[in-house]
Formats: sequence, structure tokens, C-alpha cells
Amino acid sequence: RDTVGQDDIMGTANVNMDELTSGKEKKMALDVQGGGTLNVRLYLKMHDQPKEPEGEKLITSLAIPFLAPVAQSELDAIRNEFTNLIMSFLGKGQKYELSYMTRLRTHPDVPLEEFPAACVPMPTGEMFTPYKAGRLMQRLMEFIASQAQIMVRLAQVKGIWDPWKANFSGYLPANEKLIEVWQDDHEFCRQYLQGINPMLVTLCKDQGRIPAEMLGLKGQGKTTLQLMEENRLFIVDYAPMLGVPATPGKFFYSPIVLMYKEELSGGKSRLNMLGIQLTREKGINEVYSPETARTHPNKYMFAKMHVVSADNNVHQFLYHLGYTHLGMEPLVVAMHTHLPPDHPIHRLLLPHFKDTIGINYLARHSLVSRIFPITDPMFATSTVGGLVMFLNEWRKYNFMDMSFPEELKRRGFDEAGSDGLKNYFYRDDGFKLWNTYKTYVTGMVNKAYATDAAVAADQALQRFCHMIEGPGQLHGFPKGIRTKQLLIDCLTNIIFNVSAQHSAINFPQYDYYSFIPNRPAQLSIPMPDGPNDMTESAVLEALPPPQFTALQVLLSYMLSMPSQTAITGVEAMKEVYPEVHQQFNKQLLDLSKDIKARNEKLKTEGKVSYTYLDPE
Repeated sequence: RDTVGQDDIMGTANVNMDELTSGKEKKMALDVQGGGTLNVRLYLKMHDQPKEPEGEKLITSLAIPFLAPVAQSELDAIRNEFTNLIMSFLGKGQKYELSYMTRLRTHPDVPLEEFPAACVPMPTGEMFTPYKAGRLMQRLMEFIASQAQIMVRLAQVKGIWDPWKANFSGYLPANEKLIEVWQDDHEFCRQYLQGINPMLVTLCKDQGRIPAEMLGLKGQGKTTLQLMEENRLFIVDYAPMLGVPATPGKFFYSPIVLMYKEELSGGKSRLNMLGIQLTREKGINEVYSPETARTHPNKYMFAKMHVVSADNNVHQFLYHLGYTHLGMEPLVVAMHTHLPPDHPIHRLLLPHFKDTIGINYLARHSLVSRIFPITDPMFATSTVGGLVMFLNEWRKYNFMDMSFPEELKRRGFDEAGSDGLKNYFYRDDGFKLWNTYKTYVTGMVNKAYATDAAVAADQALQRFCHMIEGPGQLHGFPKGIRTKQLLIDCLTNIIFNVSAQHSAINFPQYDYYSFIPNRPAQLSIPMPDGPNDMTESAVLEALPPPQFTALQVLLSYMLSMPSQTAITGVEAMKEVYPEVHQQFNKQLLDLSKDIKARNEKLKTEGKVSYTYLDPE
């Protein structure tokens, strides 16, 4: 409370003793049964050792602050996996085989075996090259070197947001433009089109998707329904956050955001804010809009923070780790298992699958490790919550329906721009790149297969499909491919997903995640009730603590490391079908030239360039 000694709340609050650690103080926000919230600091002191649970022995020597005790079986599984990895490295090597994730002892109700199948143990050929490993180590050391004198920089801060600039030094540049404008509504909306997660903004044509409390919002004098009728209403729905288990001390929502196309002079337009609803309760839900900012500026800013925090979690666990990493691994295993190295499809796909298994292997043993998951303290959903989110959405996933054109079509966008939204560069550059890939794949397929019958007769291809759709658990992949057109569509979709799609949602990370207030991975308090505005200090205290701030900056810097080989360097067809390769390379270079010219024009206008789908 802002006033010391203020005591106008009466009621009962319960504390779960399992959430406390002996000998350590913990801040908690307790819900009072009589209404309200009680902020407390609790210190637990145990005078006797806790009793060891019956059954499997626990490893008590692993005292990691944010982790539960580790079961011996988990350590044994990791040990056996690394033993197999070393033995395969020293011996004949490991075959490409599919395996399934097993359930966590701490969360046996989460069926991780439904995830896309993985390649475990990792084949020797999928290990990072010395050059790749060296680049990763260099990136890490650059981060460490940049933290020199960070305490001095923290001591010199003046503005309220300056502490989150302290990480920027040495090798870590600050995104000065974003830091200057991140609180603006226009910037908030722009990032849905050109930022880290362009996968959620949707043209709203269905009144049923609009919460009743948001129907009264207005933009440029038009009501929500009028804007919808004019094709100017856009919605972002964080429904994937529904059903995600909560973690004590972290708060998140499944917000709904409405934006509209603001018409400007000279025939120009931009996306602008209409309103935010954080909750989905029966009855009345609070709506935060630009009108709120006039009287409650801190609450309005905090509502936007909760939105981008939800976006961070959905982006990382669903669209990044889930769809473009784990979901693509069965394709790599099936290619190595059923398509011989001289098979034209093997030749086509091989360069695009480089490091897919190696990166996934590293992610499973770091980001979502069964013992030391880095994402657990960092994200609002914690690790298990993020995995539950992905599992819920994976059950609805369909590989062909999630192709670039189909996914955009489902959200109301097409290549012609009939949606009327300008500067959606993910859409614009993506369609050009998709068409280039499709021309490339079509050329290869026409060279390799004279007729549909030739495709159907390729038994290696049919076994490839069966493994992906069946044991690989990549939903929606054809069980068999019997026409050239279907083969072209599948191969184009594969290549786009592992190259362009991954680039669009991976490489912007440092630009948008390194300044924490722009997109915090977690917040420690919910939106406060009551008629009064929040204090700035309450907003600041809700942001992640310094140690997790450094972790978010580090991961964004590591994961944004530029690719070793650009798409223009792919030479898969150069020897077998040289004319196909030449046409592909020319189209990529032409597209790169156009994107660079567009970006230069944006820079001269003082706007942000979009480089993430540049083939070079």
C-alpha cells in the first residue's frame, strides 16, 4: 500500500507452505477472502529436516532456487542420453530414429508424448560444427564482456526506465528508436505488423468475436461495428493463454486487443489502438483504451504491458519453439531415414535442415530441460505452462492449413492486399519469397518427375510421408503424395517454414526483447482493482527482477545470431538442375534488391526498416 499503516482490509488469506523455502524470505500477494490483496514478506524457518518421501529417492544436493528436487530417474535418463551421444560420436554414429517425450514426474498429467517426435539420441552428423559452436561461444562472451561496469551504469541512472538500458554497452547496442517511442500506441500497433510476432493480427469480420464491453469503443468517430463494416477493424486474441496453469508470483491474462486502420491525409493510413480487455469473466470486464490514458495513464500502460507479456509467451512457446523448431524435426528424421542422399528431394531439403536437430537438442536440454529449464523462472507461464499451451494448440495443428498463404487467408490477408492494411511487411515480403520458393520447387519437381504417376510410384517418397504423418506426429502432413501439385505444395511449405518463417519470428528478438519494458516475459502483479490510477513505482516493481532481465537480454542476443549461410548461398540444385538453380538465385537477388531499396526509403523517412525476410 502507498500509505504506511493503512489497514482497511479485513478477512482471511491462505498460504501454501510448499511455496516457501526454509531460510529464505519470499514476497507474496495473497488474495483476501473478504476482498482485496495483502502484500506480505514471509520467512520460513524449519528446525528439523523434512521427511524424505516414500518411493523414489530425491537428489537433495541439487539446490537450485527455482526448481523442485530432482528425481533420480530424471538424472539417469539424461545421463543415459549423453552416454549414448558420446558412444555414437566415438563409434559408428547414431541412426536417425524417432522417440517421444516422456511425462515429467512433477507434472504426470501433461501428456508430453503427444508432442512432435524427436530425434534422440542426436546423430553425430547433427552436432554443431566447430565454427558454429565457436560463434555461439563468441556471442556469449560478447554478452559477458558487455556487462562490465554494469553496477556503475545502474548507479548513474536518472530516468525511471534507465535501469533497463544498463545492459546496453560494448557489443550490445541499444535500439534507440524503440526506446524513444515504445510507449506510443502507434508503436504498440506497428509491432504487430513488423515486429517479433506478426502471426496474430486478424481482420475482424465477425461481431461474435468482439466482447460486449468493447462494442462501445470508437476510432475516428466510428463505432466498433462501423469500423468492422468498413474493413478497418483488426483483432488480436490471446486465446492460447486460456487454460495455462498459473505459477505463484506470476500473473498473466489471455487478452483481447482491438485496433483500427486510422485514415490519414494524402491517402495514407496506419494501425492504431482501439482498446484492450484483459479478462474474460462472466459479467463486466474492464476495458482500457486511449481514453483511459487521459485519467489513468499508468493503468493504461500496465494493461499494454500485460498484453505484450502474453504476446512474448505465445510467440516463444507456440510459434517459435513449437511450430518452427519441434514441429519440423520429424521431417528431418524422415528425410535421412527414407530418402537416399542422391534422391532429388533429399538434395533439395538438406541445406534447409542444417542444424535443425542440433538446435532442438540444445533447446530440450536448456530452454525446456527436465532438470534446469531456463524458461521456468523467465516466463509468466513457466516451462510447464508454456508446454501445456503448445500441446493444446498442437492438437489442432494442421501442416497444410498452416502454410503461409493459408494461414494469412484465415486471418483475412491475401497477396493482393484486399484487407487494405499498409506496411504489413511480413505479409508483403513473405508472399514474394513464397512465390520464389514455389517457382524453385516447381522447377525441381518438373525435372525429377515427368508425370503424376512417377510421383505415386516413388516408394521412398511414400515411406517419407508415412513416417512424418504417422510416427512423426506432424498432423496434417499427407499420408502419401501422388500428384506433382501436392508434392510442390508440401515441399514449398517445408522450405518456407524452416527458412523464411523461422527468420521472421527468430531474428527480430534482440531488436524487440532486449529492452525489457517493451516486451517483458513476465509481470509479478495483476492489474489492480479500484478507481484510482497505479503509481509508477508499482509498474516498475511488476517488471522482472534484474537477474531475469539479464537472462532475457542474453537469450535475445544469442538467438538473434545471424545465419551462417543466407538463402542466396543455397546450391542444392546447382549441379543436378543448373537452370533451376540459376533462376532461383536470380529471383532471390532481385527480391533482396527490392527489399533493400524499400528499407532505405523507410530510413530516409525516419521509419523502421524490415530486414528479416531479405534473402541476403
